[in-house]
Amino acid sequence: MILGAMGDAIRHRGPDDTQVMLWQNVGFVFKRLSIVDIEGGRQPIETADGRISAMVNGEIYNHREIRAELSERHTFHTQSDSEVIPYLYLERDVGMFEPANGMFAVALLDRERRRLLLGRDRVGVKPLFYYASDDRKLLVFASELKALFVHPAVPRAFDWQSAFRDWLVPDTDPRELPSGFCGIRKLPAATILDVSLTDGGSRLATYWRLPAREPAALARPASFFVERYRELLESSVRLRLMSDVPYGVFLSGGIDSAVVTALAARAGPVPTFTVLSRSTIGSGDAEAGREVAISLGLPNHQVLFDEANIGLTPDDWRRILWACEMFPVGPEQLFKFHLHEFAKQRYPTLKVILLGQGSDEFNGGYISNSLGAQSAWAPDDWSKLGERLQAIATMRSARLAGLTDTDSDLMLSGVLDQSCLRGPAEPENAHVTWDLYAGHWRQNLDAHLWHEDRTAAAHGIESRVPFLDYRILELLAAIPAEHHAELFVDKAILRRAAADLLPANIAKRRKGNFFYGKQQHQAFNMMYSILAANHGELIEQAIAGSLRTGGPLSPDRFRAYFRNVGVYRSVRQISRLLQLVNMGVLADLAASHWTYRTGSSALPMREVAFDDWARSPGGRRALRQSAWAEPPDDMVVGFSPGTSLVEVKSAGIGVPAPGSTFLVREDGLLTSAIESRTWSQFLAHVDGKRTIAGILAHLGLTKKQILEPLGAALDDGVLVEIEDLWQGTVINYSFCVPTHPAAVVDQAKDTVQHSL
Repeated sequence: MILGAMGDAIRHRGPDDTQVMLWQNVGFVFKRLSIVDIEGGRQPIETADGRISAMVNGEIYNHREIRAELSERHTFHTQSDSEVIPYLYLERDVGMFEPANGMFAVALLDRERRRLLLGRDRVGVKPLFYYASDDRKLLVFASELKALFVHPAVPRAFDWQSAFRDWLVPDTDPRELPSGFCGIRKLPAATILDVSLTDGGSRLATYWRLPAREPAALARPASFFVERYRELLESSVRLRLMSDVPYGVFLSGGIDSAVVTALAARAGPVPTFTVLSRSTIGSGDAEAGREVAISLGLPNHQVLFDEANIGLTPDDWRRILWACEMFPVGPEQLFKFHLHEFAKQRYPTLKVILLGQGSDEFNGGYISNSLGAQSAWAPDDWSKLGERLQAIATMRSARLAGLTDTDSDLMLSGVLDQSCLRGPAEPENAHVTWDLYAGHWRQNLDAHLWHEDRTAAAHGIESRVPFLDYRILELLAAIPAEHHAELFVDKAILRRAAADLLPANIAKRRKGNFFYGKQQHQAFNMMYSILAANHGELIEQAIAGSLRTGGPLSPDRFRAYFRNVGVYRSVRQISRLLQLVNMGVLADLAASHWTYRTGSSALPMREVAFDDWARSPGGRRALRQSAWAEPPDDMVVGFSPGTSLVEVKSAGIGVPAPGSTFLVREDGLLTSAIESRTWSQFLAHVDGKRTIAGILAHLGLTKKQILEPLGAALDDGVLVEIEDLWQGTVINYSFCVPTHPAAVVDQAKDTVQHSL
């Protein structure tokens, strides 16, 4: 009964077949997604003598080469890639994964030695969680947490301490991998858990690490590593096309997914899928994805997702949150969850999606995030990056290291109970910038792999990540330090290796962040609208989840924080609020035994012909905003109707400090924080009469000083080019807690000091 219920909890991962195996004190249930050897690949797979049974979630990409070598000594009965695992164990014991190139989570039973082994691939692409009782009499494991929760002995308590430590003080110590729930652990990548079925004893063994770097004396030219990188990437993509069922590619328009698409297309036409939204138009991803597909002659499904009119309900968000089982989820996961859903509806037999995930963490794609700079990169930025990352690693040793002003304010204001936070583990020493960089972003990679797996598996799809082939990672780790600045700044090694595969502008296109960019507020306003739906239903559930599980959310102050964020509407504040809500809702869903009811919402995405959409009013507006050019000096600008310039006189929870100013629309649907004094001065003189040049001359400013925020304000429609005077207002008010965002503006307008 329990095994069957555990399998039912993850039937989305394997809708094609169910097998149950019982032996003495061991039980296996396997839900199969049939991709290789459709008819003969049922699992668990057993050796002919019945000694070994193995379940393999994932793929062994080089199984044919392994099979050819093993067949001299063993007889195979299927064409399944998973069948090589039990025979590798018989010959290599805990070294069984050394010849395997793949992504996998494995459970293997050795009846003769009364032994159970759990193992995970080198990078941790495939998930595996386990719960072990203190008395060592019970071990429960599964691919997803929801399957573990079915077992009556497994606790359903959200782990607030580990969640807050990971959120506020990022910790990359690979020796401790919390799942987010008390008592449940995530098996580390490249690790085997060896369990005795006789006494319950267990030990963890690491079977792979990145190799040592080549000595400088043996250094080869940078061109050698570029050429070798290209060879390995071609091989990696080719291996990941191993499938007896159709596959596709998610094509964002960035160089990572574009290169994967170009290499996959060599094997024949492959459907590509691109999110078309106000956010991805603003970031340039949607158009870049279309251009790549056209250049390669591939079908590109531009899938329209209108953030402003999406109409998602709290129950829709619970569905996504419960599918992902992790609190750091937001617009990206919402987009990808529904993009997988669309791909499955469009191609019902499709079961594999290739992704560009994993490139940034090892190729240098996150330099901008690490340095916080916005300009083009120069080689000496690599040394600056090392200094920055070393400082971050040192800061982590302090209990509250890494807290931003916003996070501190949440604790000092009483929104959060500070006791929920404990200090992180001491950072490991690293002196080479690449080591610091890869270590710093490893936790980010784990989170990405987690949600990529869940958003795909929720729809019976397997995601594959060619950039995380272990051979590629070993090559990158071995590159001598003197080549790092040349090869890793702005992912130069990938750009050089792929220069002939893509249009020049795509190969040189600077890294974007999916929907982040000029229109990113659209995605986050969408998220706030979901949180606010049904009178803040998810806010109340988060508070309830905190109360029932000993969480840190103060009900009244958290409600006030939610309302205040609705007025301020900064991307950062909405993102922070969303993660706190996710924690509380996850805690409540797990504790209340919630299950998603299928069929409760319509698919919010639909395919459109890009050219038809571009001619529509909404498309023309989005394209105009994404292609914004520098406004002319003689442009007369004014505030759009209902937009006001507001100064905060006394700050509340989650709003700027007194004296801060921001733009707010009367309906409360959009605000823009004003962090620059020069920009604030410029706005104070916008009156719908003077030109841009006239205002700048009056203030003694240059256009360059306000060009970026000016462009964003014109994109957002907060400022408009006008010919007729519209009288805007400057408002001074004391911040209060409203019942609705618009109420703040109403109250503020009662205290108007003067008009422009």
